[in-house]
Amino acid sequence: MPEKFRYALTGAMPVSDEFEPDDIETVRRHLKGIAEVYLAHDSIAQTVSLRIGGMLAYEDIGFIERRIERFAERYSPVGAILLTECNDITGRLLVGHNWDVQCLITLGATKEALEKLTDPNFEFLVRLEQPDGNPPQPRPVIRCEAIDAHE
Repeated sequence: MPEKFRYALTGAMPVSDEFEPDDIETVRRHLKGIAEVYLAHDSIAQTVSLRIGGMLAYEDIGFIERRIERFAERYSPVGAILLTECNDITGRLLVGHNWDVQCLITLGATKEALEKLTDPNFEFLVRLEQPDGNPPQPRPVIRCEAIDAHE
């Protein structure tokens, strides 16, 4: 018997006007025998909220995540970040169209980089380019600057 993990996938994603509440029933039927499934459509906000979880085998977790990814690709007009928890380890599942997911990944990386700047001991390298019209220097100027995040 495969090893089982405590797993939960939670969050909400926007859905397009093409979405029908019966589409939730199709997903619910596909996942019902595998996990506890909560899916709800908010017609005012045009979103689907979800919580899918239980004690699951690794293969079942992959099946659930792929099924939700396909659902998002079909019905979600933009990308969404869903929360995953597997044996108390928190992660993210980015779903939606490829372009939207790439934008979310880039935004996450940018946010992470900006958060590092709040560390008072953080140092970084800056390359200073010559303004247009000035004669070029023999080599680029590189400086190391430390910023005080408390100022």
